[in-house]
Amino acid sequence: MFLRSFLILTLFVCFSFCNRPFANYTKLTLPKEKQFTFGKGFQAIQKEGVLEIRSSQGIFLELSLESPFLSAAKGEQKVKSKFASFHIQDKIQTRCDLQSLERILSNEKELTISGKLEGENCKTDYEIRFIPLDETALEFKVVFSDSSLNRSYIRILSEKNENIFGLGEQFSHFNFKGKTPFLLTEEQGLGRGDQPITAGANLMAGAGGNEYSTYTPIPFFLTSKNRSFYFENSSYSIFDFSKPEEITIEFRENGLKGSIWKNSSPSQLVQKFTQKTGRAQILPDWAYGTWLGVQGGKDVVLKRIEEAKKAGNPITALWIQDWVGRRKTSFGSQLWWRWIADEKSYPEFRKFCSDLNSQGISVLGYLNPFLANEGPLFEEAVKKNFLVKDKNGKDYEIATAGFPAYLLDLTNPEAVKWIQGIIQKNLIGAGLSGWMADFGEWLPLDAVLHSGVSAESYHNVYPVEWARINREAIRQAGQEGKIVFFTRAGYSESMKHSTLFWEGDQMVSWGEHDGLTSALTGLLSGGLSGISLNHSDIGGYTTINNPIRDYHRSKELFLRWAELNVFSPVFRTHEGNRPEKNHQAYSDEETIREFARYGKMHFVLKEYLQALVKEASLTGLPVVRPLYLHYSNDPRTHEIKTEFLLGEDLLVIPVLQKGESSVKGYLPEGEWEHLWTGKNYTGKQEIEVESPLGSPAVFLRKNGPWSPKLKNVLLPFKR
Repeated sequence: MFLRSFLILTLFVCFSFCNRPFANYTKLTLPKEKQFTFGKGFQAIQKEGVLEIRSSQGIFLELSLESPFLSAAKGEQKVKSKFASFHIQDKIQTRCDLQSLERILSNEKELTISGKLEGENCKTDYEIRFIPLDETALEFKVVFSDSSLNRSYIRILSEKNENIFGLGEQFSHFNFKGKTPFLLTEEQGLGRGDQPITAGANLMAGAGGNEYSTYTPIPFFLTSKNRSFYFENSSYSIFDFSKPEEITIEFRENGLKGSIWKNSSPSQLVQKFTQKTGRAQILPDWAYGTWLGVQGGKDVVLKRIEEAKKAGNPITALWIQDWVGRRKTSFGSQLWWRWIADEKSYPEFRKFCSDLNSQGISVLGYLNPFLANEGPLFEEAVKKNFLVKDKNGKDYEIATAGFPAYLLDLTNPEAVKWIQGIIQKNLIGAGLSGWMADFGEWLPLDAVLHSGVSAESYHNVYPVEWARINREAIRQAGQEGKIVFFTRAGYSESMKHSTLFWEGDQMVSWGEHDGLTSALTGLLSGGLSGISLNHSDIGGYTTINNPIRDYHRSKELFLRWAELNVFSPVFRTHEGNRPEKNHQAYSDEETIREFARYGKMHFVLKEYLQALVKEASLTGLPVVRPLYLHYSNDPRTHEIKTEFLLGEDLLVIPVLQKGESSVKGYLPEGEWEHLWTGKNYTGKQEIEVESPLGSPAVFLRKNGPWSPKLKNVLLPFKR
């Protein structure tokens, strides 16, 4: 008894001062029954110190009965941020980390587990409810009686060989086993671990990012045991997969809510998840050609269009982010955030759009939820109290890259109506067929919002609302299905509202964490997380002048990136933040010709892409897919992030390294035909093929229903 008391005291002391969620002690007062039946076909079984919850599909989750699986605490975050890169330290004040389990009850509708959590100056009742929807789906809810607790932790058992995927758009990792990612929508940072840019960005502004920083985190993961977990919570969270045989999840709010699915394949799990959280709509017909991203005023962009069309490039969209005008800043050439067409650069803007429309070219612009600190819309927003406030009740001035700006308060219904009116009048009314709906991840965590909701809990919701507001404005204008806006920031349910995603501001580099390679990783992880329609800026965006090392886009990088994006839903260029330093689609005659060739390659895939987009709208399956999605029984596919499937019938092994003219890769089970040589390969083997510029390593699945058509339309591009 003395030894046990001493151990408990020791645990109290440690966990009062150590930032760990669980003590190694659980007091059990369990019923004599070892098996509980609930719902239709669900069972909870006590055996060997584990509570196993399962259906005919298999095991949904296992909870330890020998150590705590639930914990709660009260804490306070200390936050530093710059340019929407957040650095957060958590200070725990009290922790309820001693768990007692007092009763398990079951009936035809649900299973309920209840007991107490205790700690120094901390005590609360808890209840966990598991509610089956069908034999593949289980909803759960964790409730604490003490509403002042604002940290919730749950621990579930895992297996050493249970690999982890998903968690939104993740740019560094595909398999998260052994990792400890956090989820917060933020700027991805400069470099994210690629050097020397990350060190430099951290030194100058603390904005280098890291291996987990992302615009679009989503609290959904699936595992190689064909089960998946989704949390409906919105706060900052940590998913700890570092231990081989357990998973610990933390949300910085009171209670937990979500769903668990168990099915026969990853594709079924993605379909279940997107059925709950929403799926993409079908893209309009004009979206499948080349989107030429240029700027500089009417004469310049018309010249670029003419050059591209003369080379045979199927231009179906012109994206002019500078439709609002530009100004020079320390970060390069930046847009005026005033949301009114700049008639100086684009005289008679409505007619300009109409003339291009008559040529089969849609015109797209740019929008974000900020207002620059001058202009009529800013003055109106200030007067009507539509802006996010700081803790002193003043409009929150936010330092952006080059100038201060103010963020719209999306919890204010009148502010929402106002910006939707601007979208309908100044964008749709001016003739735009779409726009980049930028930002969404910049809400300060200490902001004060109109609704009274905490900015800490609303921060991840803000980009979802931003997408919903854009979509609703389009619907109100009667233009749904005709207009495309593309977002970079998001969270759960974003794909339900956004018409398209793009991956944000990668460096103009070959970097694994923030360059060409990272763009592919983001497509694959995001695709498993419900982001079915996604693409990247061809050539990347972020361009840096630095005495140690410049980051300027090379011709080779531009062409390899274009080659990769041939096999994505949307084929769109971006000049970058310093256009004059980057190689562009129009930089020389050879590039104009080669880029036109890539544009035509993408365009001949239109019928296939349309079928995949329709499938995405019906099932939630992504257009660009990791091999794991269709070949999960092959452990080799659990680590592959440098090749991908477009649908099921086309496999691409892209060149992702500077100066390479061949690639090595892995072909999964089945028979595969190399497009350019016609050579057949048996799957489940490593291969190496030549891949000079212009001849990407493309393989067709033998006997795939689309393979003959794909071969017919792509083979004419053989060199």
